[in-house]
Amino acid sequence: MSLSVYFAAPLFTQAELDFNERVCKMLEEDGHDVFLPQRDGLESDILSKEKGAEDAMQEIFELDRRNVLDADIVTATLDGRVPSEGVCVEMAFAYDHDIPVIALKTDRRTFGFREEYNAMIYGLFNEKVETPEELVSIVRKYE
Repeated sequence: MSLSVYFAAPLFTQAELDFNERVCKMLEEDGHDVFLPQRDGLESDILSKEKGAEDAMQEIFELDRRNVLDADIVTATLDGRVPSEGVCVEMAFAYDHDIPVIALKTDRRTFGFREEYNAMIYGLFNEKVETPEELVSIVRKYE
């Protein structure tokens, strides 16, 4: 069975964009329909020229929220010392609507010396994995 997947991830550096594309492709090759905001969403710089910055931000917020709520599952990349604020909000939308969230953290930078995640983030995901291959495998469990 194919799942509708929302791919929540930071998208600020070329390395992040490339990683997101690679993992998204793995999920799609496994038969899933993936919404990848950097590819399928709205571009804030283009939109803000047409509508103004505040309207652009609101439109992006609404589109991403709608796509999270339409998803069967959310994958959330939590790489970095602290996760992207946008990813945390997307996880919260999913959590609030009982949509499973799978956390992917491929690096070892952490919030604290012993805590891998802030407690408020830890409570938002159902499972966590450390590699893209594990992510694809875990998503299959939800089919």
